[in-house]
Amino acid sequence: MNAIIRREPLNSLLDNLFSDYFVRGIWPATVRSGEVPATVRARMDVVDKGDRYLVTVDLPGVRKEDIRIAVEGAQVSIAAESRTQNDAQNGEQVLHSERYSASYARSFELPQEVTEDGAEAKFEDGVLHLTLPKKAQTSARQIRVQ
Repeated sequence: MNAIIRREPLNSLLDNLFSDYFVRGIWPATVRSGEVPATVRARMDVVDKGDRYLVTVDLPGVRKEDIRIAVEGAQVSIAAESRTQNDAQNGEQVLHSERYSASYARSFELPQEVTEDGAEAKFEDGVLHLTLPKKAQTSARQIRVQ
């Protein structure tokens, strides 16, 4: 025998509002509509090679002209933007067009200050490779009392 369950309108409204509360995650819009948040935290690795740091950052869909790197002492900031645009060419009629835009940002502090002398930044296949030489440690000097 099939039972008919009646719900009050308020209960139904609350059920719909909170039904996916634990499924949504941090950005509810991502799960429901497939959109990416405005700023994405870029994935990266930092390796200490003794005299320098090697930083590898994944920046998919970014052009090298859209990458900004700032180094101040031991603080490193990386920002990039990725945009795609579908333009009709040769008199084509566009029936549907979607664009994708994302900003990547990452800021971190290294254990030791780095220097700009000898620093390198290479970007290929959506991956940024930074080589940041460590700044020479200045040793404490003893001053003789006369």
